[in-house]
Amino acid sequence: MNRTSKWCVAVCSLALALSSADALAQQTPSASSRPGSPVVHEITENDVIMLVLRHNPDVASAILSEKQAAVLVRAQEVRYPFVLTANGGYTHSASPALGRDGQVSVGERDVFSLNAALRKDFATGTVVSLSVQSSRSSTSNPVGELVTAGAAGVGYSMSTRLSLTQPILRGAGTRMGEAGLRAAELDRAAAHEGRERVASEVVRDALTAYWELWYASRSLGIEQAARDFAKVERDAADQRRERGALAAVDVLSYETRIATLGESVTSAELSELQRGLELSQILAVIDPNVRLRAAGSPDSPPVPTVAEVEKALTSLSPELKELEARVASAESRAQVAGDAYRPRLDVEGYVELRGLGNGSIAPAFAQIGTFGAVGGYVGFVFEAPLTTARESAEVENARINAQISKNQLESARSRIRILALRLVAQLESAEARRAAAAQTVAIAERQLEAERARFALGASTPLQVQQAEDSLRTSRLRVTRATVDRTQALLALEHAMGRIAARIGDGSTPSK
Repeated sequence: MNRTSKWCVAVCSLALALSSADALAQQTPSASSRPGSPVVHEITENDVIMLVLRHNPDVASAILSEKQAAVLVRAQEVRYPFVLTANGGYTHSASPALGRDGQVSVGERDVFSLNAALRKDFATGTVVSLSVQSSRSSTSNPVGELVTAGAAGVGYSMSTRLSLTQPILRGAGTRMGEAGLRAAELDRAAAHEGRERVASEVVRDALTAYWELWYASRSLGIEQAARDFAKVERDAADQRRERGALAAVDVLSYETRIATLGESVTSAELSELQRGLELSQILAVIDPNVRLRAAGSPDSPPVPTVAEVEKALTSLSPELKELEARVASAESRAQVAGDAYRPRLDVEGYVELRGLGNGSIAPAFAQIGTFGAVGGYVGFVFEAPLTTARESAEVENARINAQISKNQLESARSRIRILALRLVAQLESAEARRAAAAQTVAIAERQLEAERARFALGASTPLQVQQAEDSLRTSRLRVTRATVDRTQALLALEHAMGRIAARIGDGSTPSK
């Protein structure tokens, strides 16, 4: 076999090894098989979303806040129940009195009473109550209003009263009576939007960390492939040295390259470990015996236009929707602020039936049943603070809170719109960088093939071949970096546009 044939065999062997190394670079690096090493667990994008919605404490707190707001709505819906009150008691009294003969006599009286009332408040401020009062009074001497004709004995008293109170100023109408319900419903809507915003933010952060881990894993694969191929080249160069076709000093350059690439592999392993720990922290599933590794590849959806971004921001942005709900809640509270300190004017009245029996309760029932003793009352109650300082302060405070909420909404609209436009530009830039880096990879591959061919013909040196290999390796790293940058910019844009919130829907139901 002549010298040219030997060179051809060497070049073919190196090309085969390079193909194997390139295939290895496109795959996820395998787990370490050393005893006691952490278990490598490959995780997908869907796994990240599921775990973060299930375990992240921020998402759990947002869900609890939404549940709490719903409970407050139910509390306001049953704010005006029927209320039953009842009371009873026993009273013993002794009253001295002067008789006609100048003697002092002591009359004793025992009273048993039992009362009950049913009350109902309405959202209009109206209060209606129905009460029943009864008592049994026994006396030892002719004293007391229940004893007649100067004879001692036992008397029974019963009365039924239907009362109504209607405010005219303070607390009048459903505007005040349902203010709490309206505010609670608006707070529930804001809590719902807040939960979607928090879930979207957490998913965005988790996926951003996930793709950083993916980049670290891919970089590690590329570095390992380059190191392994450098070992193949070193072995081939060593064989050529033994045959006298290569100087010993040329083999040292391969040893240096292997050591340098070994440092790069170690750095890439550390970077992957750090990115995995950062993702574990967001997922709230930290396990020191498990080492996360990203699997799969990012998608390449089309870049949204500025018009699409503007439209989505208007209708879907979770942050804007939450702030809009907060503004509505603040305005609702401002409408009824200070009512508790306004003048009070209530119209009130009642109709009462009374009955009285001596020695028996039957006459008392008979009087009530035949409307034998009917009474009634109509009147008003007025109350007014002498100054309106407290009312004015409450109203002004509520108006300021509403204006602050409006300002926050306008600020967020401007900020999110600028952010979205900037992210579109970043997305387009990352896409352009990825395309340029892919072209660089193709050129670097051809350059490496040319250098190897020149080296086989003796027109190049091992150092020049290694430089071409380094150029190809860094080009592949740049393609991977640009791919991740594009994916992360798209994630931030989808969060601002509300697409992440629409994607995860109501799937965030952790039980914390």
